[in-house]
Amino acid sequence: MSTRHSGLAIPQFGTKGRIWLLALGVLVAAGFVAWLYQLSQGLVATGMDNVFSWALYIMLFVFFVGLSAGGLIISSVPKFFHSKRYDSLAQLGVLLSFACIVVAGLMIIPDLGRPSQITGFITSPDFRSPMVWDFGIVVVYGLFSAGYLWLLTRRDLAKMGSPLAFGVRDTEDGRKADRKKAFWAAAIAIPLAIMLHSVTGWIFGLQVGRGDWFSPLVAPMFIMKALVSGLGLLLVTAVLVDKFTRYQLPQKLVPDLGKILGVFIAVHIVYLVAAERLPHAWASNFEFWAITSSFLVGDSTYFWIWTIVGGAIPLALLVVPSIRQQVWAVVTASVLAIVGILFEGIYLVFTGYTDLNITAAPGVTTGRGYTGLGADVWTTIGVYTPTAVELLISVGIIALGALIVTVGLRFIPIQPGNGVEFHESETPVTDTAVADGGCERLDNERGEA
Repeated sequence: MSTRHSGLAIPQFGTKGRIWLLALGVLVAAGFVAWLYQLSQGLVATGMDNVFSWALYIMLFVFFVGLSAGGLIISSVPKFFHSKRYDSLAQLGVLLSFACIVVAGLMIIPDLGRPSQITGFITSPDFRSPMVWDFGIVVVYGLFSAGYLWLLTRRDLAKMGSPLAFGVRDTEDGRKADRKKAFWAAAIAIPLAIMLHSVTGWIFGLQVGRGDWFSPLVAPMFIMKALVSGLGLLLVTAVLVDKFTRYQLPQKLVPDLGKILGVFIAVHIVYLVAAERLPHAWASNFEFWAITSSFLVGDSTYFWIWTIVGGAIPLALLVVPSIRQQVWAVVTASVLAIVGILFEGIYLVFTGYTDLNITAAPGVTTGRGYTGLGADVWTTIGVYTPTAVELLISVGIIALGALIVTVGLRFIPIQPGNGVEFHESETPVTDTAVADGGCERLDNERGEA
């Protein structure tokens, strides 16, 4: 029996798919329970204090904002320039972007302590604060991403008879009109994504009292971080979805996108990092070798993971054409680049909080409870270790993002065009996706989308 699924990556969930959904659901539930515990105990249940007032939640907020912004930029640029070469990645990229901005937005809630405090952004905003602007643009960006995804998929949703089409009909004239609307949506998406992560960068860059953050290069650095991590996540996800679902990724796009990723990494690690570190090294030292060592040598493990594991090694894999042709090399480079960007965020927060502006004893109070004679409630250096509560909440929120992507693959057609035809089969099959409960994909339908 022949059916047409109009681009659905997962026509139905099989046994493995249900187990995956169950695992994600358990993680989300565990995170929710941990959040309830934090609400009952207060922020004392976290590793944060008066010194480290921004910690794991804000690190991950910045990280996922970057993933979202980068994914939307990468997905929208081809639409803006009327290039059909990367059409097969557009819907998937916007779906990832939406899921990541949901994760980022939810990371703010446990960081505030009490959810009711979020109403202050609405009822009494201080427009001098970049936090207010960031909150506003995150909300607008999230709503836009959802609408953008619907615009790109609504004709295929209508073709499927999905209620998510909301009454839209699938006509050729409608598809032509949507292509024009997609251009204008992309024209909005690109500056909106740049604005999103630039404002996030300015939250750090405008902190005059923290010299390691106060820099005009923070916003450009954040944009490059977004491009590296966003493209890396899109590549890794596309390869995995191609392997385990009906989604078809044109294989020749992988080395091409790997080349672009290599350029992004080079600009980020080689140029912008050098442009940021050299003035500090020059201002702090007077001898040539002292300047050189301060410029080239990192001062923490996080720095080396960011620049070597997340920069030099991926660049080495992507710069050689023969290696870049291998899918495993591009995926490995993408994963390492994402890890590097994550540790860059850790490095950023720690450099701002480890060294205090008040270094003379007794320093500053940590804000933690006094437990008796000899209790250490003062410090001259910032120290932070995330608690199990923070880790569980963070993992739960990230699992919710993965759940959004998984459900999106089931109900939203991310394969552009007229759909992919499948045939149900009662005979045993070896295709991973088919064995997971789907329908067999014809080999001659495997071609480029």
